Amino acid sequence: MSALWTEEQFNCPVCLDLPSDPVTIPCGHSYCMACISDFWSTEKKKPGTYSCPECRQTFSPQPPLNRNTMLSEAMEQLRKGKLSTSARETIRRAQGASVRANDNAKPGANGRRANNGRRSSAVTVPCDQCLDGSREAVKTCLVCMASFCEAHLKPHRTNAKLKGHELIAPTGNLTEKMCPTHSYLQEFYCKPCQMYVCWLCTSNQHKGHESVSTQAQRTERQKEVEVAQTQNQQRLQERQKELKEMKKVLESVTRSSEKAQEEVETVLGELQRSVERLQDLVGEVMLSSGQEKLSETQDVVQKLQAEVRQRKRRETDIRDLIRCQDNIHFLQNCEALVSPVEEGELGSVCVNPDASFDPVRCSILELRQRVEEMCNLELNNINRTGNSSRRTSDARNRDGPRGGAQPTEVREIDIDSIQAPEPRTRDEFLQYACHLTLDPGSAHRRLVLSEGNSVATVQTHTHTQACVDGPQRFDGWTQVACVSPLAAERCYWEVEWRGRGSSVAVASSSMPHKGADSRAGLGYNSQSWSLELSDTCCAALHANQKQEIQVTYSPRVGVFLDRGARTLAFYGVDDELALLHVFRSSALATQPLYAAFGVGCGLGVGLDFASGQFSAQTDSIKICPL
Repeated sequence: MSALWTEEQFNCPVCLDLPSDPVTIPCGHSYCMACISDFWSTEKKKPGTYSCPECRQTFSPQPPLNRNTMLSEAMEQLRKGKLSTSARETIRRAQGASVRANDNAKPGANGRRANNGRRSSAVTVPCDQCLDGSREAVKTCLVCMASFCEAHLKPHRTNAKLKGHELIAPTGNLTEKMCPTHSYLQEFYCKPCQMYVCWLCTSNQHKGHESVSTQAQRTERQKEVEVAQTQNQQRLQERQKELKEMKKVLESVTRSSEKAQEEVETVLGELQRSVERLQDLVGEVMLSSGQEKLSETQDVVQKLQAEVRQRKRRETDIRDLIRCQDNIHFLQNCEALVSPVEEGELGSVCVNPDASFDPVRCSILELRQRVEEMCNLELNNINRTGNSSRRTSDARNRDGPRGGAQPTEVREIDIDSIQAPEPRTRDEFLQYACHLTLDPGSAHRRLVLSEGNSVATVQTHTHTQACVDGPQRFDGWTQVACVSPLAAERCYWEVEWRGRGSSVAVASSSMPHKGADSRAGLGYNSQSWSLELSDTCCAALHANQKQEIQVTYSPRVGVFLDRGARTLAFYGVDDELALLHVFRSSALATQPLYAAFGVGCGLGVGLDFASGQFSAQTDSIKICPL
């Protein structure tokens, strides 16, 4: 309750009129004797308990109702219209005295106001009596117009003349907060006039205006501040997340750039040395042209042609190796390609004056043209890749103008335009997990789907299903595809297999589904990429080309499709992911692709891997929930 009051604020909270025969209850609030007695008699309460209608403090047993003599006399004068300034001060002191008497009766109250609801200011107010101002004030006296620390406040607590002074929470710049007309503290806010006024102003110049206490006005405005704070915190979190993502991308791009620069220098240096070696060899061939016999010349020409063909094959191998992005494969094969080609010994040859070296010259010219074309093609690819990673976009501030300020144009980087870093751990792969469902319309008639079309099991010929044939049903290979294509830029899924063997694959929508020949087998055509698995071996297949993989038995396989990088990778899933094989093809980025599976391919001798729903005699695959 504020220390300064308007006349209306002395009304009884029950009857909303000036109190008649005012009494004060222990919490410090005053009521008409009849009003509080009637309230307690009609209140629905716990037996033996009584509460204050204003602050809801409870008492047990019923407290005595003591007549407030000073307030009663003031009310009588107020009704007669003879309330003077001193009487008003009497009212204020009487009301404040009852509050302080109640506060002092409570442990630790020590003069606090129980009803004003104000918290001490967060701003430190220095003691006006301390010369160095090193101590903080604990109270401000409205009579002395000064703030005091605990030590200098002692006289106000012990001196009888000073005890009647009005003490409030520490307030700085007190003179600036006093009403210039009435010299009272401005504890009210007039909304129509948008100014701070004292309690006497509300009954004079601002009478009839909508005025509220400064605490009530603060409570109202504080809600707006809290909303602004919430919005700012939300935007701050968004920006911090974007900053974290950008730092992660920056680190990945920097690492990738350094690695690419290093490999470019190495590969181009090797190419340059290869050309120099080729130049030396061609020079040697030209010197050997002095042979006298035509037969020897022909023999030399044949050997040279054979050597050129061999070097062309070597050039093709080197070019394919340079394009390969598999570092381990590169390192395993580079030693054989950088070693000099074994050359046969050429005897002395006498060259006929009419003899011609046009074949050698043509071969060299053709080699130059092919190298130039290859360099131009790869340079264009590099330029397109580099340009795509540098795209940026201009955007205006999404939050719009605030506080009347003009919109600020900002430049934001499109994070999606930069390739995300390649996943390394299983947790990083799981963020690209996709939900797959097997398509009953594509399943071979010997395959039985179960568990919400996530498990496919091979049945014997005696249990062949009677199903309607369709264009998507495999009729020669015990295979099944998924219902929906792989739509995301990056997709990851895991599969468990049991039995003699299985295959995990990705196939385009144009792959044939009919027939028992190789065209309809996963990995045996150019429209599918497959990993064949068994308990004894593992092989990667594409376009009917098989590559054996030396790995241990992997009952759970993870598959990661990255359309942006044009790669399809297979991993053995255990405590850690083990890379089994990576396919690289531009077709992986341009065609609609479906996850597909072959069940019971018979690649090895079946082992007893019985666990749960799988049996030792059952060939099956299961799409694992992620």
